[in-house]
Amino acid sequence: MDQTKHALRQAYREKRIRLSADELNRLNESLLEQVKQFDMVGIRTIHLFLPIKGNHEPDTFAIADWLLERYPGIRLATTQHGKDMQAMTPVIWDRRAPLKENRWKIPEPEQGVSIPADTIDALFIPLLAFDKNGNRVGYGKGFYDRFLDTCRPDALRIGLSLFDPVDAISDLHTHDIPLSHCITPTGRWAFSGPDTANTVSGT
Repeated sequence: MDQTKHALRQAYREKRIRLSADELNRLNESLLEQVKQFDMVGIRTIHLFLPIKGNHEPDTFAIADWLLERYPGIRLATTQHGKDMQAMTPVIWDRRAPLKENRWKIPEPEQGVSIPADTIDALFIPLLAFDKNGNRVGYGKGFYDRFLDTCRPDALRIGLSLFDPVDAISDLHTHDIPLSHCITPTGRWAFSGPDTANTVSGT
């Protein structure tokens, strides 16, 4: 398979959309079980993306519910986009608060108290594909790379993927920010650097 970002973006969009409802549910259930094995001790604020309806994205609503149950003191954050849709502002997310879809059909809180990006300890990051070095393919807008650049370097950057990694994305850019971890339905990947061996564990 061509492992350029463009080719992977197209292939994994199609792969995800072809999932049946039952397949998607099974993958999300297995993904949640892997998330439950990830050590969240010491994490005070975690940022989650919210899934776009119809895109067959990982179910972060289920992950949020489990986090609040398992770690009652944790603070959940998500994103609001400005009117020009170019900036991502982290806001506290009240799980009970109403959401509205923005121009790109991304659910966002109707209201939310903004927080500094450098107060975020960990982020669950959307992606279409990732490789064995922790590089990711997103939707191609570059928003998350710009947002991650405002976060602390030691914040955990945890990708969520319904599929296992490809070997290597072939056309990386200097502004790409790699993941520190990725969680899939079959395992949990930890990345130590772009050119070093990685570890994976799972059931």
